[in-house]
Amino acid sequence: MIYSKWAYGTVFVCTLLFAPQVSAATADLPCQRAILTLLAPEIQAQVGNYYKDKLTETPTFAPFLGGNRLEIESFSSHLDVVVTVIPYVGPHLSVGKDRMTFRIDNTGKVIAESYAHIEDINLPPNWKHIRK
Repeated sequence: MIYSKWAYGTVFVCTLLFAPQVSAATADLPCQRAILTLLAPEIQAQVGNYYKDKLTETPTFAPFLGGNRLEIESFSSHLDVVVTVIPYVGPHLSVGKDRMTFRIDNTGKVIAESYAHIEDINLPPNWKHIRK
């Protein structure tokens, strides 16, 4: 009897330690879109703040276009959400690739933690005039 409790305990601990972690939020596209849509005002504010000294037009972020990436880490007191976006100007001309981290507390308050510009994307000749 003691041996079987020990065996079950060992199996339980090994299952916890070695089981792959699955995040439904990052695998579910409708859920990703919902999160990106809800964060859109904060994402747009961060994009606008970064590009205000680089472009004469403020790039737009669209949660429904491809190229966005979402990573979520859950804690008991908050969520850390890492978003990678490709902002665009005009007729969907990409201007760069950017990664930002938001912390969402359990009351729904969103705090921008970090912003990193990853890559510049060249604009076509007829749009180069918007670069500062």
